[in-house]
Amino acid sequence: MTFSIWFRSIVLAVVGMFATPALAAVVEEANCPQEPMRLVVLGDSLADGLWGSLFRSYARCEAVETVRLTKVSDGLAKTGADGWLGRYANVATELDTRRSDVVIVQIGANDITTIRDGRSRESFSTDAWNDLYSKRVFGLTRGLKDQVLQVYWLGLPVVGNSRFEEPYQVISKLQKIAVRSAGGKFIDIHDLTTFGTGNFAQNGTYQGRLQQLRHSDKVHFTKSGYDFVAEQVLDDLARISSDRDRRAALQNVELQ
Repeated sequence: MTFSIWFRSIVLAVVGMFATPALAAVVEEANCPQEPMRLVVLGDSLADGLWGSLFRSYARCEAVETVRLTKVSDGLAKTGADGWLGRYANVATELDTRRSDVVIVQIGANDITTIRDGRSRESFSTDAWNDLYSKRVFGLTRGLKDQVLQVYWLGLPVVGNSRFEEPYQVISKLQKIAVRSAGGKFIDIHDLTTFGTGNFAQNGTYQGRLQQLRHSDKVHFTKSGYDFVAEQVLDDLARISSDRDRRAALQNVELQ
């Protein structure tokens, strides 16, 4: 047994010790990418839970590295696009390697606050704030898109606190326009995370049974809830890896 296989078996064993009965949609070894690929999850505490689910999903895949680039209680109002791009640069390697990266962004839960613009401070949801925030979203998306295979940006979920619900929808709307303008793929999860109820719900049917999908704070998710959110990008990730594997195989045939 090689060291890498031994190490992954240990990781799977440890993950299994703490797993709940409902597990992430694990990618089987037969379906794992053959070409190396890095999944970089960037954002705040919501993104942190998403990273955990994607890590479990690809734990069997030796060619996939899942990079955790999250910072709790941070966002784009506090840290601008250049700051987040700098953090990505710190974990990125050579440009050729970064071309195999897919970046999944989820950010904004901490952005119901002022944005400092030089000496001024712009209040949330004013025209000036909306313009500054949109520019930061655009700048982060474009800055990443120029370096990587694809950028996926997940909007904010429905939440059970009315104080946050409307502002989160404002943030997601701005993100959607800016991300798509910058060439990224925006995934709106607001309605998806009502789990078919039409409103906020703590529980929902997932993997064939009713279970708790939202954390008690009514913003974050349980492990099963994060697995549900992660599934919104798994099909796209599978298509990307399949296309890369096919192109590599064709190139190898041509070189023979």
